[in-house]
Amino acid sequence: MISFALVSQLIGLSSASGTRAGGSLLLVALAAQFHYVALPPEMAWMATPEAMGIFVALLAFEMFTQRDNDLRVLLGLAQLGLSAGSGATVALASAGVQTGEMPPWAVGVVGACIAVGTLQLRQWLQGNVAQLENELLHPHRWLLRTEDLFGLGVAAAAILWAPLALTLVIVFTVGCAVASMVARRMEARSRRACPAGCGARIRQEASRCPKCRADVPVAVRLDLRLAGKAQDAVRGALGSVAGEGRRLDAQVREGIAGETSRRAG
Repeated sequence: MISFALVSQLIGLSSASGTRAGGSLLLVALAAQFHYVALPPEMAWMATPEAMGIFVALLAFEMFTQRDNDLRVLLGLAQLGLSAGSGATVALASAGVQTGEMPPWAVGVVGACIAVGTLQLRQWLQGNVAQLENELLHPHRWLLRTEDLFGLGVAAAAILWAPLALTLVIVFTVGCAVASMVARRMEARSRRACPAGCGARIRQEASRCPKCRADVPVAVRLDLRLAGKAQDAVRGALGSVAGEGRRLDAQVREGIAGETSRRAG
């Protein structure tokens, strides 16, 4: 019978593989080096310097490709295979391939499925959030930075205190669902039907339809001048200061003129 702590660790590490596969592999290897995780004999290779070097390279590869849309699409299948393989590996490593009634291959399949499920959830969230990107807002960039910390954090929690990792995975899943729904509603409010009648939904500030390529009138113009209103506020403040300076200068001149007239009289 598999214990609750073991199940929590398996889910946590597998989910971390769906976020940052190289990071979960690296942390398991480091944990084995410091005796936080007991690797089965057939997986002792994970704790070798050569393997850890590969895991570092995989982590860097993931973090780099996730920031480029073209690379992310081009290497989509590679990322899918990497996440599945990492999920299976860390699941087997954390379970010690001693799960009672559950055979090792089944543990690996469960780990791979959880990792792929997490990857699909991430991609779903990224697809919704990416639609909110414009010249002023960059939520997708912040989402990627959050994922870097989340993947490594869940893997570390799964090794140090497995129930916390399970809690983080549940919070992440619910948060992704809520964030995706909010992003879809915000995106729907920022779009309008194409005036050319092609049926596409285009952004309010768009000047061309991405579907039919027709030129369309801009419904909302983006003010990019020093964040628009901020610049107007600065100019207004500077204008007030300049006006006050002119008023004081005029008062001084009047005072000087009055004093000169008084002495002349």
